[in-house]
Amino acid sequence: MSSSSAAPMERHHSIDAQLRLLAPGKVSEDDKLVEYDALLVDRFLDILQDLHGPHLREFVQDCYEVAAEYEGDRDAARLDELGGRLTGLAPADSIVMASSFSHMLNLANLAEEVQIANRRRNKLKRGDFADEASATTESDIEETLKRLVSDLGKTREEVFDALKNQTVDLVFTAHPTQSIRRSLLQKHGRIRNCLRQLYAKDITADDKQELDEALQREIQAAFRTDEIRRTQPTPQDEMRAGMSYFHETIWKGVPKFLRRVDTALKNIGIDERLPYNAPLIQFSSWMGGDRDESQSYTRGDKGCMPVGQNDGC
Repeated sequence: MSSSSAAPMERHHSIDAQLRLLAPGKVSEDDKLVEYDALLVDRFLDILQDLHGPHLREFVQDCYEVAAEYEGDRDAARLDELGGRLTGLAPADSIVMASSFSHMLNLANLAEEVQIANRRRNKLKRGDFADEASATTESDIEETLKRLVSDLGKTREEVFDALKNQTVDLVFTAHPTQSIRRSLLQKHGRIRNCLRQLYAKDITADDKQELDEALQREIQAAFRTDEIRRTQPTPQDEMRAGMSYFHETIWKGVPKFLRRVDTALKNIGIDERLPYNAPLIQFSSWMGGDRDESQSYTRGDKGCMPVGQNDGC
């Protein structure tokens, strides 16, 4: 089976998206996974052709489609066909192939993440969650407070006092198995943002073109970024990786969460805001202090220390 660079976008689907196409009745009107995944794969194949020529693009696409067909029918002949193609590659081409499929898997995961977020937002707007577990956590704040008052008979003052005096402690720890570099994670974040904005309802044609170009740049940058950290991370590397969560998500996410708590309190009849010094959420860390025995860094018996304090490591 062969294909050209002008192949329609509809051919470029992940295995999951292809299965969805086989059962269109199960795909809701807000399900954009097929479109998300098709767009990302299509853009990547264009980039692959620019970097390595049309022959390699066609080879990657053919292998991708054979693998998808095998996933659908489990025909051993397709698996043998795929194995024969891959084992005949030169070493240099094998590296590019492995990198290409790894990158395509990352793109499929990003498409699914954007789709999940989109589906949850739409369900939240309609209020049609099938069960409590399917709702986003932040959407349950007000419902939880209302249940405490109506179902458990707690007074609004009791709820407010309990909330002011509870603390959720989020502990940051280094994960040696997390080998993906921070720079690549940041590029993935920008790809998600571009994809989400591309499908906004009020987007203009000019904005769509600019976002599509930005998406292509980020996909190419991610593909040309080495995925694996080649050296053992130092305590300083672990610290920088942990602090990136503050810069990229927590710095905005925590105030947003606290504002939603204030709104939920107001909606159950409490006009008082949470005190600024209420320790509702705090962060601790042992990054840099949980090293293996070959290093001179040990956590010892000190446990978790608040972010910003030195744990002796």
